[in-house]
Amino acid sequence: MLTTMKNKKYLLTPFIIFLLIIGFSLACGGALSSTLDETVEEYESEAETIQDDSKKFPTIELQIIEGPIYSSVDNICYYKIKANVTGTPFPIVEFSQDDSNGAWGEHIAQINLYNSSEDYKLNATAINSEGTAFSTITLRWGCSEQETEMPEYSTNTNEVMEYFYEIAFGAEYGGIAPLLHKWKDDIRIKVNGIPTGSDLDTLHQVANELNSLLNNTSLKTVDQNQNIDFYFTTVDQFPSIIPSYVQGNLGYFHVWWDSIGYISNGKILIASEGLSQQERSHLIREELTQSLGLMKDSSRYKDSIFFQGWTSTVSYTSIDKDIISLLYDNRLKANMTKDQAREALGIH
Repeated sequence: MLTTMKNKKYLLTPFIIFLLIIGFSLACGGALSSTLDETVEEYESEAETIQDDSKKFPTIELQIIEGPIYSSVDNICYYKIKANVTGTPFPIVEFSQDDSNGAWGEHIAQINLYNSSEDYKLNATAINSEGTAFSTITLRWGCSEQETEMPEYSTNTNEVMEYFYEIAFGAEYGGIAPLLHKWKDDIRIKVNGIPTGSDLDTLHQVANELNSLLNNTSLKTVDQNQNIDFYFTTVDQFPSIIPSYVQGNLGYFHVWWDSIGYISNGKILIASEGLSQQERSHLIREELTQSLGLMKDSSRYKDSIFFQGWTSTVSYTSIDKDIISLLYDNRLKANMTKDQAREALGIH
């Protein structure tokens, strides 16, 4: 009996130890599992906090960066307004009005005022996934209009006006209606083809002379974003560049204008062969000048750059300078008739 009892005791001991080990393991496992769950929850909470911190509610503040500026071409007073914004994700900006139609970028709007009694309250909104912010600014006419007195001409005023009416209304080719056409934007010229060094010198010289004569419009040469392409090439290439090219011309220009008569872009052709340098220089001056909107020729003055016959003059006469300046008088608008021009200039 006694021995048997001892044997049973020894058999039960390992079993008890086994149960204790299992219980301890389960207890430890539960504790480890609980600790791991807490760690994961804490990590996820921190991750959510970090993610939330990376997103920010938008802010917006409107700033006048240009203006008020008076444009005599359109008789307006305009401002450029920038929206300074912050926020994550970066906000989208919406303006209540932008008269530039986005020309200055998505965060800059242009506002045009059309009379001195007009005010405009510009509203802007910044929007991202976190919310919406608003800003307003009131714009008032603050421009002083430029003088509109008749400029002094180097030649007789009546003579200037008669020559201007002959040259500036309509065009030599194409049956164009006798209306004024002129540039409103600056003229950016890109040179193409095979010009000589003297060609380039002449082009720069003529551009500088015209810059001294034009009001609110300037000329410069550029490598891109041009609105006039100047081609020095052979005559057989002319029709492929300007399909409306009229045969027999060693220099030729063509311009396009918008629905209200302002010239928007153009092309100029100069023959690269069969001309002396002086003749090429003459054609550079003539075609560039006529592309300003002075598109007709005349037999009135032989030394004029607008003379109908073949010449090789390489300078402007006094009356040439006068009618170039007159076309860009602030009072003259595109699509005016001769009668409207007379009325605008106060000439009867």
